[in-house]
This record gives sequence, structure tokens and C-alpha cells, in this order.
Amino acid sequence: MTATPYRNYRFGIGVSLVLASLLAALGLIAVCTPNLGWGVVALITLALWIGVPLLVLLLLAWGRYMVRERGHVPGRVHALMFVPTVLTLLIYPLGDSLRGRLDTATGGSRAAIAETHINLSGHALWLDTSPYASTYSGAGPDLPMQGDNPQRFVAFHRYPNAQSDADNAFPYDNARLKQGIDRYRYGAPSEGTASTLPLRRQSYPDTTALTRVWGTSGGPGIVHLYYHYADHVEVAPALARLAGATEYELERSRVEGLVQFKTHNYGAAPIVRLEINGATLDIGDDAIAPIPAPPAACTASNHTTGVALLNLDQPLQVRWQTAAPQVWHRARVQVPAFRQPQPLDGQSTLQRVLLYVLPDGTMAAERYVEVLAGNSRRGIKATGLPANAAAHATCGSAYATYGEDAPAPLAD
Repeated sequence: MTATPYRNYRFGIGVSLVLASLLAALGLIAVCTPNLGWGVVALITLALWIGVPLLVLLLLAWGRYMVRERGHVPGRVHALMFVPTVLTLLIYPLGDSLRGRLDTATGGSRAAIAETHINLSGHALWLDTSPYASTYSGAGPDLPMQGDNPQRFVAFHRYPNAQSDADNAFPYDNARLKQGIDRYRYGAPSEGTASTLPLRRQSYPDTTALTRVWGTSGGPGIVHLYYHYADHVEVAPALARLAGATEYELERSRVEGLVQFKTHNYGAAPIVRLEINGATLDIGDDAIAPIPAPPAACTASNHTTGVALLNLDQPLQVRWQTAAPQVWHRARVQVPAFRQPQPLDGQSTLQRVLLYVLPDGTMAAERYVEVLAGNSRRGIKATGLPANAAAHATCGSAYATYGEDAPAPLAD
């Protein structure tokens, strides 16, 4: 070795430090900015377009040193070339864990709250987004919320900060709306003063069955749905729609009674509110649009319209509200049972129901499940298109929603 043992390895060590600095910066940004939204895409892009080439360059330099020195590269050089990068990869998981512990220690008040607002008041509304709100794009919500298009919702996450914790202004605690709040406070327009309306509260869904599987974190979260009427506001906490990773977990869990819904609306007006057995469903960021009558092509989106914990062996009491006109509809629906009640090998415990809203104001239902083989579907088991929906079902049955590449249907 020479007097400066790292002289012959300066290039590789330099590349290692540059890569570690990049990953450290990206990790710190991710940890310190919980409201990134789509900004996370920029971080991933930087990691792929800059970090991956640097990693390849580092491996090439290390390989060259190993060949040149016939494998006798000092251990300290190996450490300098790889340990900094490995350590920086720990920044985000450790920071996220620390932030979670801090949230717990402070009563959970610093958790971001998912809100969806539906404007049924007929006029523009300035929503309260204090102290900070971010949509999925990372920007703030587009306000005022217009009153002439009730089928377009406004969804965002509301974030507390140190000041709102200090002055107790944040309306949530432990991810739930604080007790005693009985009025909704609107934001102040550029010229004018803030106003309030009476706030009517629905109860929170019972998530005991989910806690047994995921503990106190993970699994379906809670979204607060705010329905703004002309003379009052109603807030309905609901289980959030399942993200892909959460649905994957549920396929292999032992949660009984969790049902995922889709809805095909063959009625005349968009559906802005949907309740099953008194529990509100998170139908997404838009109303459930009407599907044109045949011979028009199917226009139904394939996203879910919420999840709920309930017993499918009992009739469902369904209530839904349409926009323009704002009319409530009610139906009692018996979800059909499988003719083969015993589960198939690999059958998911996550039950699925497709609701058919029919032009005459009635409703029908179809039950289906996915049967898995490893990490992929090997078939769809379904009770089939209900007879009273066949004349209107432009989009077909539940099996048709999987598209042309769907696995073979399995006999019920």
C-alpha cells in the first residue's frame, strides 16, 4: 500500500459519495415532505435517471479494481464504495418510522386526513383547507368549488402543522373529527367573511375486524365525505377504496365480511351518494355517471365504488341520491348466493358485489370472487347477470368487467 491507500480508488469512492449524496437528498425530501402527492414521481424519476447510471458506474469501477488487484482490494475501500449507499437507503424507512412514533406520542393529531367534498348546495363554496391541503397532484384544491356541477367532487388531504397543534385549531384528533364540532366553517373568499353551517355527523365504521389483521395501522383507511347542502353539511366517515397493495393483502387475509362494491348506473342521473345498511361508501372523486341505453357502447369506469363490512347472507338496505334532481332512492336487495357454498382452492376471502341500478329505480346485485393461483388470477367465480338487469346491462356481467384478457370463468 502507498502512503495514501485510497489514491488508486479515488474514482470509485467519488462515485460512491455522489450516489450516496443523491439518495440522501431524495430520502430527506421524502421524509420531510409528507404532502408530496405526485411529487413522489419526480423523486422516483431522479432516482432512476441519475441514481441507476451512477450505481452501474460504481459497479463497473469496483469490478475493474477487483480485476486489477486480483481480488486484493482493501476492506476499507469496499466499505467506502458501498456502505454510504446502503446507509442512505435506510433514511426513508427510519424517518417514516420515527414520524409514526411522533404521531403516536402527540395523540395522532399530525396524521393527514383524507376528505372528499360534494357540493349539493347549488352555489360556489370556499372550503376550509387550513392549515394546508394537497390533492393527489401535490397542488392545493381548485377553489371555489362550483355549484353547477355537483357530479365533480373535490378530494384532498388536510395536513396539520405545529401552529394548528399549538392553538388546537385542527378539527381532527387521532384521525377522527373532534367531539363537540357541530358546525362546518367555510374558508373566507378573497372579498368577504367566512360562514358556517350546521354539521350533522354520521358514525364511524366499525373496523375491529380489520384491526385484528393489520393492527392499528395499514389496511383500508378512513375518508371523511362532506355533503354540502343549502342549509347544512353532513359528514360521513367511510372506509376508503382499496389501493392495489391493500387489495393484494386482503386476497390472502382472513377478514370475514369485507365486501368490495362496483356499481353500474343504468338510471337517468349521476349518483352522488351511496349507502348500504346505513354505511356510506366512498364512490371516488366523481359521481357514478349514467350508462347510456343500448345500443350505445358501455361507458362504465372499472373503478370500485367502496368497501363495507357486512353480511351478504342478509338483504342489503341500499339508499342512493342522484344529482339534478337531488332525489333519494331506496331498494332492498338480496345478493344471490353461490350454488357451491364451499370455497374453491385459492378462492379469495374478499367478496365482491356488482350493483345494477336500473331505469325504473330498482336495483339488482351479482356476487363474484377471484380464485388465485400464486400471485395471479386463475378464474372468476360469479353468480351471473341478474335476470331483471339483462335488458339494460350494456356493460354485461361482472365477468365482462375484466376485459378480453380475463381468465376463464369458473362454474358456480
